[in-house]
Amino acid sequence: MLAAYALAAALLSAEPASPAASLVASKVDFSGTWKLDLAASDPLDDLLAAQGASWIERKAAGSFVVTQKVSNKPEGLEVCVESSLGTKCNLVKAGQGWEEKETEKGKVRGRADWSEDGKALVVTTELTLKDKKPAQMIVTRSLEDEGKTTVQTLELKIKDGKAYKARRILRRQGK
Repeated sequence: MLAAYALAAALLSAEPASPAASLVASKVDFSGTWKLDLAASDPLDDLLAAQGASWIERKAAGSFVVTQKVSNKPEGLEVCVESSLGTKCNLVKAGQGWEEKETEKGKVRGRADWSEDGKALVVTTELTLKDKKPAQMIVTRSLEDEGKTTVQTLELKIKDGKAYKARRILRRQGK
């Protein structure tokens, strides 16, 4: 069950492997409390299966009630993902290029950057799947609905040509 939470948290918070110096506040302000709208979101089953998640992990990750607390910090965007299994916080820093990091899934290489128009934060992570295939996970975070909705587009591109995509919809709480 903890493995399923880790998969869901990683997908939702999308921590890059690289810290960076640019201020997140200078682009889009994602700060606030956001609750995952499961009914409006795409299922993660195919995307998680492609990463080697078990049936139990996929079903658990697809049913978690998740809240993200996002705040701007001088060094980047802090994203804390909360669920019934606990809280995981990551600091996302944009603009520093590629960096390698050791994770529970092995070595990854990642970066976070703003889209050309400055309206989306794009986190790209290169990793090796359980079946030893190289892959790239791209998570794009943007605001819609006059800032009331965060849309996260998750795209897994496997070097064999297969690709999986899902959208996660998070609604602003309060305000």
